[in-house]
Amino acid sequence: MNLKTLLDNLEKEGKIKKQITGKEFLNGLLYSAKANFLAAEFNLEHGFPDTAFKSAYDGILQVSRVIIFVNGYRPDDGEQHKTTLLVAGAYLGDGFNDLIGKLDRYRIKRNKAVYQPIDFISKNEVIGILESAHEYWCIAKKYLKEKNGQLELFDF
Repeated sequence: MNLKTLLDNLEKEGKIKKQITGKEFLNGLLYSAKANFLAAEFNLEHGFPDTAFKSAYDGILQVSRVIIFVNGYRPDDGEQHKTTLLVAGAYLGDGFNDLIGKLDRYRIKRNKAVYQPIDFISKNEVIGILESAHEYWCIAKKYLKEKNGQLELFDF
């Protein structure tokens, strides 16, 4: 399914809506994403893997939201995290389907950690999500730089 068809279908289903978002808001999301990535690294180093995992995931989600917002949409359903990753991945292109699939598995793991905190997150899982977050940010940063030169992109 091509990007336009996906967006049209998601809009008809009420999962996304058109929205114009200012650069201040987008830069605020990017600042929060950077803070979450740094917090994840800090919490991993200091023995808080669950918190580190959730922070890394939140950073990924915030970057994904910027990708959607910069394209004139916002998620608008009860599955916003799932929709956000799906649409952001579609904008980045088919070459990143494996990475988006991995990020979606992290979404599921994060939900379990938040709503069913029986299965704890290991240090290796945090290392994995941080590696994926870094890979994702490198791809997203390049995309966002081309899409809007006014965004305050960061190194991670």
